[in-house]
Amino acid sequence: MSAKSNTLETAVSDYIHARTVLEAAPGPRARALADRCFARLAALLAPRIRYFTRAYGLSDVAEDAAQVCAIALHRAAERYDPARARFTTYVNWQVRAELQALRHRLHGDQRSAERRRAAATLSLDALQAAGADDCLVDGDAEPATERAAADHLAARAADRLVRDWASRRRQALRGDDGRAAARLAAECALVRRHLAASETRERLRESDRHIVRRALADMVRHAAPPGAH
Repeated sequence: MSAKSNTLETAVSDYIHARTVLEAAPGPRARALADRCFARLAALLAPRIRYFTRAYGLSDVAEDAAQVCAIALHRAAERYDPARARFTTYVNWQVRAELQALRHRLHGDQRSAERRRAAATLSLDALQAAGADDCLVDGDAEPATERAAADHLAARAADRLVRDWASRRRQALRGDDGRAAARLAAECALVRRHLAASETRERLRESDRHIVRRALADMVRHAAPPGAH
């Protein structure tokens, strides 16, 4: 087991402990400790995130890639179970999944499209002549497509709202150190998670509810047309 892997394991354990303390006794000192631990964790993973960003061809949108990776890191640290895998392996899955989703949103899944074109070798006329009309008709296709399209558009809109809000929030936070970046990443993950109606059942601490309410109010204010305030 490498020294880097051990260092990462220690860092995530420190962050989990700090988050546990913060949840048990919220306060400025506990939050500052959690932010410092998250900033250290992010710094240790920064080279790996840059590598994956280049590997997925997202260097031209490095800022967006960094944001989704911060969200992935935050989620990985919250859900990590040492009994199932090393953190270095688990966080790789989370980061790669977020980057792959970002690439899909920006460029589409080109490999899947190529596979579908390669598989389309049967003639439609031949299938119809063989009496396969019933198999060709999918009554659920149109509603499923509409739902998928709506979900995709909603996700893109939510990502854009959170990204724009994060830009404004970044200016309001004091300092330009790792703690400010860690706090912003955690708030972005929280707001994005609760922006979808299907994910709003999670019970929040009062401090987190305040963050979500403030963020949503800011989004509404900036999304409204001129003169509508």
